[in-house]
Amino acid sequence: MLRSVRSVRLAGATLAIGFVLAACGTPGSSSAPFTAAPGTVAVETKEYTFTPSTLTVPAGSVTFTVRNSGQEEHEFEIFKGEAVVDEIEGLVPGLTKNLTVTLEAGTYTFACKLNGHDQLGMTGTLTVN
Repeated sequence: MLRSVRSVRLAGATLAIGFVLAACGTPGSSSAPFTAAPGTVAVETKEYTFTPSTLTVPAGSVTFTVRNSGQEEHEFEIFKGEAVVDEIEGLVPGLTKNLTVTLEAGTYTFACKLNGHDQLGMTGTLTVN
């Protein structure tokens, strides 16, 4: 009887430690900002934010590397005023996609208009010098 009580306690303790480790992340995981390959602009999507939400890039050809770290599908749409300049659709959870676009100097916005995510704050500002 004593042996089975110890076994149950040991199993419970092991399970509790597993939950704590899972909550903290797996080895190699990090809460560090997402970084992309040199020469690209890294943008991370998550409910309901972009990180970073303010970007400054030089005029000309720019490649954005966008990763969805959230639990919902997202989009990355670049706007000049109300006009869509270019976009990435179908950013399902865990997916990373690239978008290369040629931009003239000016102020742009980016947003996820999918399911009203922009209304929940999923927008950003893009300044092109």
